[in-house]
Formats: sequence, C-alpha cells, structure tokens
Amino acid sequence: MNGLKYEDILAKIEKEKGMSKEDIEAKIKEKLKQLSDLISREGAAHIIANELGVKLYDVGIKKAKVKELNPMLKGVELVGKIVQLYEIREFKVAAREGRVVNMLIGDETGSCRLVLWDEKQIKDVEEGKVKVGDIVRVSNCYVKQNNMNYMELHMGNKGEWVINPEGETVEAKSVSVSEKKDIKDLAENDNATIVGTLVQVFEPRFYDSCPECSKKVEYKDDGFFCAKHGKVEAKAQGVLNMVFDDGTDNIRVVCFRDNVSKVLEIEDVSSLKENPETFNEIQRKIAGKQLEISGRVTKNDFFNRLEMVANTIADANPKDLAVDMKEK
Repeated sequence: MNGLKYEDILAKIEKEKGMSKEDIEAKIKEKLKQLSDLISREGAAHIIANELGVKLYDVGIKKAKVKELNPMLKGVELVGKIVQLYEIREFKVAAREGRVVNMLIGDETGSCRLVLWDEKQIKDVEEGKVKVGDIVRVSNCYVKQNNMNYMELHMGNKGEWVINPEGETVEAKSVSVSEKKDIKDLAENDNATIVGTLVQVFEPRFYDSCPECSKKVEYKDDGFFCAKHGKVEAKAQGVLNMVFDDGTDNIRVVCFRDNVSKVLEIEDVSSLKENPETFNEIQRKIAGKQLEISGRVTKNDFFNRLEMVANTIADANPKDLAVDMKEK
C-alpha cells in the first residue's frame, strides 16, 4: 500500500498541532463512525489530518533518508553508500530501448534500490568510476514502489549524482545486503542468499502489465489502463514458482520479470502463454540447474510455510557449490 503508516500520520499531527495522541485518535474514531467503517483507520487519519490543515506529503524537492522514501515525493535528494552493484542491462519495449543499471544504496535508516536510466551515470558505472563502498549524493530523483512493496529511487535524464562528495560520511545500516544462509536456517523477513539446485519448476502464470512500469493493468471498456500511464498496450508478465534445494532443505521460490527469463533461459517468456506445450521441453532442460538466489523470505500463511521472493538470480559458481556441499 502506498502512503504513510497510521503511526506516522499520528506523529505528524501531534508535532504540528500539539494535540495528544488520545485526542487525535478520538477524532479518527468519530470519523470512522461517521463513515460507517467504510474506510480504513489510515484513511480516516488522512481525512483528519486534512481537516486540521496538516500537510502529510511534501511534493516539492526533498532531502530524504531511505526510511522516508514515498512515491509522493518528487525531486528527491539522498546521500547513501553503495552496498551492491549489478551489471548493466539492455532493454527494449514498444516505446523505447536503452540501458539500465540497478544498485543498492543504504544509509543509517535502511537500504533501497537505485535505478539509473540516463547514459551519463551509466557510463560512470561502465568506466569503473563507482564501486561498492563509494558514497553517492543523488538529486532530482523520483520514487516508485515495486511489486514487492519496496521503495526504489529512480534517476532519469534530469537526475544528477556526485561520487564521494567532500565532507559526507554514511554509516549504512546494512552493508551486507544479503547474508549467505542454508535453507534450513532461513527465517521470515531474512534478506538472504542461497546456493543450490533447481529441483522442480512449475508452469508460469501470467498477468497483464504496463510496458513502462510493469505494474498490473486493468481492462476497461476499450482497452487496458495503467494507474500511472493511462491507456497502454498491455504486456504479459510471467510469474514463476519453483522448488529449490541446497542439501539442507528445500524452499519454494517465486520469480518475476527478468528473473523468469534467467531461470527459463528464454528471452520472450510471454511466448509460453500462447504455446504452453513448449514449457515441457524447457522444464526438462533446466532441471538440476545450479543457481545462486538472493531475495527476501516471506511467510505463506495459507500453507504455513516459508517462501522466498527472488531479487537476483545468477548461475552458481561450481567451485563454491562444491565447497558448500562438502561442508554440509
């Protein structure tokens, strides 16, 4: 869900209006009663803040910390340390094509993905001018919430950055972004890396998405509509479930977008939607594939089991895998 949490809204009202938490919650309770509980507690809190003249969102230029990032913010400036840097990727969609780079940056409040779309910054990465451990001050960025509800900073052609700006120091809350773990030791909310073997893969499911932001789109009278980009030509996005084993236990892993292509070794995953019989051949081909997967561990309450949502997937280093298996 986009927006501030209930406690954050209360804190803003308390700070700006000098009201007690009890008085604010009494107003929220009354508002819920007036609206017959047809809105959430957070929604009622938003209404009360508006009635009191409390501005919850500053949509102008904002110098922010990672924990403060919100899609309502524009022109964001942030200082963070690079804690993980990914390879340059090429992309091609109906409207445009180009290159993109993802990295993870952090400060004392948390970490987030920074996505570079402009060639100026991409060339800095390509030429080795930035590396893990460097501090960057980014400005004129915008914030997006991805499909896993994480906040991301995006830097387009108006964005700027300064590498290792003078006088800036950052203590990243989590320099080690993803701890390498055995599957048997995983716990809910872990950000972890596991190395092992793909033992089962299920036929991908598909949803209609926006070609620009990859968000799910809604079909209306005369076409597909994205909440942000309006009417679009929908693109089929694959969701892949698989079972992954490292010798200590196994876990179900869920993959989205590029990670689906990576696992299935096929560029256009959407082609499987029209030709599902092709999947059987791919399934046999990739059985036993050895991978290194980094992601977040979640709890599936319906099945009462842990699962992992993959952030990055790479082929496993055979030597590292052999050492791991020997230790286990």
